[in-house]
Amino acid sequence: MVFAAAPLTPTPRLRSRLASVEDAYVIAADAGASTALAFGLTPDLVIGDLDSIDDATLVALDRAHVPIERLPRDKDATDGQLAVERALERQPTHLYLLGFLGGPRLDQFLANILMLTRIALPTTILDERNEARLLRPREYHAWSPEPTETVSLLAIGEDAHGVRTTGLRWPLNGDRLYLGDTRGISNEPAAGEATISIERGLLLVTRHFGE
Repeated sequence: MVFAAAPLTPTPRLRSRLASVEDAYVIAADAGASTALAFGLTPDLVIGDLDSIDDATLVALDRAHVPIERLPRDKDATDGQLAVERALERQPTHLYLLGFLGGPRLDQFLANILMLTRIALPTTILDERNEARLLRPREYHAWSPEPTETVSLLAIGEDAHGVRTTGLRWPLNGDRLYLGDTRGISNEPAAGEATISIERGLLLVTRHFGE
């Protein structure tokens, strides 16, 4: 579980979601340490140039004997990406990214979404109102949707071919979703289980949760 620095509110729903992840190794990128602590999670490692972390968080980390890996400000990747790379060194079965969405920086938001294309293992990027996961060729994803969630499918990098869904109001049966097209936006659950698979291309599956 990796925490970056984008604003994140520890809502009851998100707390419950994270509580369902057992035995998570927690890495925080810079000010993401403050967010992890707000969720009651003490990082196992903090990494970054420490340009945005506050003094109170540093004191709390010191008291908890959390190791901190300080990086130079001049580097070729964001603190968030470097934290993800460090997490991948542990060969996890699933990666959860928090604090990678939202915030005032559009460039960082887009870079973090596109970073999913570089992560081969199952990865969920999430905040209070959204979850997203990238599907690769011949991958299959199933989940139990919330009744009021909105499901959207976006081709990434190229057209997505052979997209099949079940349990959604508007099904796809081996359809092609075009890069830059909005056909896959705003679908709705129609059953207790939803599934999506793809034959070729990359498909971003997003879930949006209302109030």
